[in-house]
Amino acid sequence: MYTCASCGSLHSEGTICSACKQHYDFSCSGVTEAGYRKLGDRKNTWKCPKCKSGSSQSGALSPQPSQLDRMQDQLNKIMLQLATFASVAEDVKIIKRDVGSLKESVEMAHERLNSFCDKVNAIEAQVVEVQKVAEEVPVLKEEINKLKQELRDRDQWARANNVEIRGIPLKKNENLYEIINRITSLCNFSVRKEDINYIARIPTRSAASEKPIVVSLNNRYTKDEFVALARKNKELNLLNLGFGTAGSFYVNDHLTQFNKELLRRAKSLAKENNFQYVWVKYCKIMVRRTDSSPIIFIKSEKDLQKIT
Repeated sequence: MYTCASCGSLHSEGTICSACKQHYDFSCSGVTEAGYRKLGDRKNTWKCPKCKSGSSQSGALSPQPSQLDRMQDQLNKIMLQLATFASVAEDVKIIKRDVGSLKESVEMAHERLNSFCDKVNAIEAQVVEVQKVAEEVPVLKEEINKLKQELRDRDQWARANNVEIRGIPLKKNENLYEIINRITSLCNFSVRKEDINYIARIPTRSAASEKPIVVSLNNRYTKDEFVALARKNKELNLLNLGFGTAGSFYVNDHLTQFNKELLRRAKSLAKENNFQYVWVKYCKIMVRRTDSSPIIFIKSEKDLQKIT
């Protein structure tokens, strides 16, 4: 342990003056412990504040000891403040460096934020366009449905003069005109060759079913009368037609595939919901719950919802 030459306190570590060889604690020496350690070899030349100020010289002009003590205290305080300022200055450098890094980070974040804002603005513009398109979708769907219905109506209209006959067995070297002539004779109805545009068997989706016969007449009213008489005739069967086998055949309007499927579904729904009548006239599908109920025309899948 050492006794401080200035304040008299005991201390284990402190400074040693190279001039007077006195021991001082760090508080009285005017230097911090860290600052003293940084001196390295210069510790051997370190002088206390008294030796630095030449207070060891004697003379008539030398200040009084009390004054020297006060001056020493002031110097000690100044040295302590300077030591503190040195530490603060180092801290300021570190803070300045950190602030510079923070500034760079902020500028980079600002650039990224601007880029992000640009992307958000672009996305918002795209969303506005998508919303406009979305608003147009129902209108476009309605237009498409109208066009589809027009095409279906035209397709059905092209078959307005056609009669479709199902259930006639296919024979080798058959004469379709003779078959049609026998059918019209059974119906007490006359159709000349010049009244017929063409007669042909048409393929079906099911390979196992008989190919129906389609008769295209030149006059729609002739076709409507033929179909109406055939539906009323109770003698239309394969035996009376000369096939030698029992069985029925059917004379109907020539519906498109879409309308055939629509008719099938209409019949199924009518049965489920107790509708008494489902029929086709002038290539139009109609349903009716009772004799006094209004007629419902089925032209699209949406119309099927009316059969409830």
